[in-house]
Amino acid sequence: MSLESIVFSVIITFLIGSIPFSYIVTKIVANKDIREIGSGNPGATNVVRALNVPAGVVVLILDVLKGYLPMRWAMQQNVDFLIPAVALAVVLGHDYSLYLRFNGGKGVATSLGVFFVLNPVPTVLIVLIFFVLTTAFKFISFGSVLGAVSYPIIAYILGRTEYLWVAVILAALIVLKHSANIKRLWYGKEKRAV
Repeated sequence: MSLESIVFSVIITFLIGSIPFSYIVTKIVANKDIREIGSGNPGATNVVRALNVPAGVVVLILDVLKGYLPMRWAMQQNVDFLIPAVALAVVLGHDYSLYLRFNGGKGVATSLGVFFVLNPVPTVLIVLIFFVLTTAFKFISFGSVLGAVSYPIIAYILGRTEYLWVAVILAALIVLKHSANIKRLWYGKEKRAV
């Protein structure tokens, strides 16, 4: 694959990542702008809270697939540099959507899709961590952040260190995008899970 093809693929991946499924589903279901209801965050959690669980689940699945499918394609190309480039492009596209003027979600579901392709076993374990923490403490943000941070740690412990630096960057992005949630958690002002 030529350099031009790699650059083109990364741009297309960013545009795919930018597709704001939370915005689209909310417009279809309620004819509202997801950025103007609930927390204002264009993500699956806000869709659940502002609309309903089925709409939020649809957004969640689409956002996971948005990370999963481009990564599956990248892995099949057997071009080492392409894999991390696509992983970062699709999540950055979601986090800073071109179609929403570089406003976007927090990258959890899309990163999950990427993680499933990179290393399925640690990914299943972090999904379990997310559910345990969210069930125990009733904070989706808490489960999301600790689940994301756990991924590179678990991958390292299990010896699955290929593209570990990508996982560290994606986890750091999730923490960064949750900075307001972390602050609210610290001060006891974060909303509990629905």
